[in-house]
Amino acid sequence: MGVCACPGCEHQVSSEHAAITEGRAYCCTACAAGHPAGMECIHEGCACNELNRPPAGEDVLEEPSNTQF
Repeated sequence: MGVCACPGCEHQVSSEHAAITEGRAYCCTACAAGHPAGMECIHEGCACNELNRPPAGEDVLEEPSNTQF
């Protein structure tokens, strides 16, 4: 299936763990989702974990709260 489309990830996409988003193949759901809340790639130590981590000090909200409006 080729190399993962996630920036910084150079792992091959296996059919066992493949996640397809917008026609692009990713090695895992974390990569396909853009590493929400710092979710890590299934490959330990992968460079994409650091490249796609939210900036330090930035709050990552799961759902909007009433205080935001």
